This record gives sequence, C-alpha cells and structure tokens, in this order.
Amino acid sequence: MSAPGIREHVLASGVLAWELCDPARRNPVGPATLAWICERASTLRGEVVLLRAQGHEVFCSGFDLEALAASAHAHATAFPDAPLGAAIAAMREADATFVAELDGHAVGAGVELACACDFRIARRGMTFEIPAARLGVVYRAEGLALLEHVFGATSTRQMVLLGARIDADAALRHGAVDRVVAADELADAVGELVAALTRSDPDALRGNRDRLRQHAGTSVVPDRRHDERRANAFARAGARLRATLPKAAATGLPLPTMAIKDEFEARTKQARRDRDEKTLNVIGMLKNKVLMELKSGSGASETDELWLSVISSYVKQLRKSIPEFEKAGDRGKQALEEVAFEVAFCEQFLPKRLGEPETEAIVRRIVAEHELAAQGPKATGKLMGLLMKQHRDELDGEITKVVVARVLGGG
Repeated sequence: MSAPGIREHVLASGVLAWELCDPARRNPVGPATLAWICERASTLRGEVVLLRAQGHEVFCSGFDLEALAASAHAHATAFPDAPLGAAIAAMREADATFVAELDGHAVGAGVELACACDFRIARRGMTFEIPAARLGVVYRAEGLALLEHVFGATSTRQMVLLGARIDADAALRHGAVDRVVAADELADAVGELVAALTRSDPDALRGNRDRLRQHAGTSVVPDRRHDERRANAFARAGARLRATLPKAAATGLPLPTMAIKDEFEARTKQARRDRDEKTLNVIGMLKNKVLMELKSGSGASETDELWLSVISSYVKQLRKSIPEFEKAGDRGKQALEEVAFEVAFCEQFLPKRLGEPETEAIVRRIVAEHELAAQGPKATGKLMGLLMKQHRDELDGEITKVVVARVLGGG
C-alpha cells in the first residue's frame, strides 16, 4: 500500500513500516500523504507500526511548501494544516502502537508526526526544529499541546517562539525520546523495542496504551481569537510563499543549511569522546575531498548537495576497489574490512536504495506504461533513462542493470 510520499511494508506478522519515501525533496508531507495516514490508521487492528524515512539526513522536512502556498489564502474555507491535524488525530486514535525511528532531522510537521508516536528512538546527532516563527505560521492549539506534552514547556517555547533546534541528546534529557543510539545501533534498538511490543499481551497493551494517550493533553478548548490569528497568519505566509515559489525549492519547511556538515561536526565530537579513530579517519577523508572540490576552481559552494556528491563519489570509488582486495586473499582482508566500514558509514548519509523486489516492481510498471516489452533488449537505453529520471535517488545501479536485463529478456 502506498500514496505519494509514503509506502507501507509488511515486516512481520502484525508489524508494519510506514516509510516516508521522497528523500530527494527531504521527505515533506502533503495533503495526499496525510490523507493516506488518516485512512490507513482507521483500518489498523492491533499492529505495531514503525514510522521511518528513506535517506539518513532528514526524517521529515515538514509540510510541503507548494501545498501550503496553494491552500493558504484569505478566502480559504479550512486551515491549510487541517490535513496534518487530522492525520495526527487518526494516529492517536488508531488501534496500533506507533514507533518513530528517527534516523534524520525532524522539522515542523515531522516533529509532530514523531510526537504522535507512542515511542521514539533517535539516532545521535539528529535534531528537532519548529520554524513557525520564521515562516510566520501560528500553530494549531492541539499541535502545541502535543509538543508541550512530549518536550515539556521550556523546550516547546524555545522551538516554537525562538526557532531553536533541540538535538537528540537534549530531547532525551527532557524525556521527549525513549533512547538515543549511534547510527549503526539504530536498527537493533528499534528491533528490540518492536520485539518487546509484539511479546506483550495485546489486550493489556491496547488498554494501557490508549489510557496513556488520553493523558497526552491534546484536548483543548476552542479559542476563536486564536483561530482568527491563525487564519490571518496563514494568509500572509501563503502570499509570501507564492511570491517565492518555484524560486525556492519545492520541499517541506526549509531546513537549516549545511545539515550534513553539522552532522559531521556532531559525529566528530562523539568520535573523539569515544576515541573512535576509524570514524575520525573517514570523516577527515571526506572533509578533505570537499575542501579540494571547493579549491578546484569549479565554482562549487559548500552545500549539502556538494557533500552528497562527494560522499556518493567516494562510495563508488570504494566499491570499485573491492574486487582487487578480494583477489589478494588474506593480504587484502584488513583492507576489505576498512572498506566495508567506510562504505557503511558513508551510506548513512545517502538515500536508501531499493532492493531487488522493489526495483523489479518499478521496472515492470514502467515497461508496461511505455509498452517496451515488445522491443526486448533494444529498449534498454530508453528504459534506463526513464528509470534514472523518475527514481535516481532510490535505485541501486547494479541491481537495476540486472533487473532490466532480466525483464527485457523475457524473465
């Protein structure tokens, strides 16, 4: 099951994953994504649902700015963020236990989606941010109440009024997340929690969970003055956005610039505390490559896009070295271990690539849509072009080549 921007995967009996899947746009959520959450949440019957995202930089960059600009105007009959409020309410009322796997930064609506979950496990270095003041948005009363319940009054004021960023360790101290772990420990930590939930008596889990949700403090008294302020603020914000889009990137609420560099600085500090020389070495290598690119005369500026390009190129370089080390036998064993470590580290910052089953589903859909099957292998170039145009950030090149050859070969 899926909708624009989100996919559902069955991980095990009674365990689902809802995956935000637009890493190229930093996983924003728009009305279609939120409507799917509302509809699907109403059909759940006791499942454990893991809310996660593709890519390792951003969990969710917030509400889709294009949708916000289109719906925020003086004559709107509903608040532009009404779909978000409905999705949060649906999650809080659903017969399911939600676990947020926070492997990247959460901004705006992304913070609220995480808060709507019953458990939150965060990767060290990720941050929470509510850029309402920067955008000129007055937040929903229910949303503010949920934020205050999860983060506490002080952190909520700092995020909403000052635009402060709260990192995972600070969130842990305030009780806003259940655990903070290193990137390479996140999957295991989430797996342990999910396993514990699936071992629980379902009736006891349901009864206690729902009672705890009732004390989340999200029921608020209607406030006409607050609603008027919200309407006026959205009209002004919508006008500003319509004046700047599409000049601005069509993503969710804007992230702070240099999120990857900030992440590397946080990882460097942690690695120094842990005396983790391997991590320090790979970070140093990547920093040097970025510096060389900046000094190359290419005109490049230090942005997340440059960092991603450097990281991606380095991973390709590392993978090309693997066959030579494998041929060396025991003499290449240590080098292979170092390559494996560096590739695993770098891939934390790159968009997650689809596996063979998911890749084949995409390939077969595009072959059918463009009626390429009859052309056989002659259609390889055209098919690869379509795949790269539509799914460049999702597909693994080697897997895609194998699948394309098989499908066009009649397999």
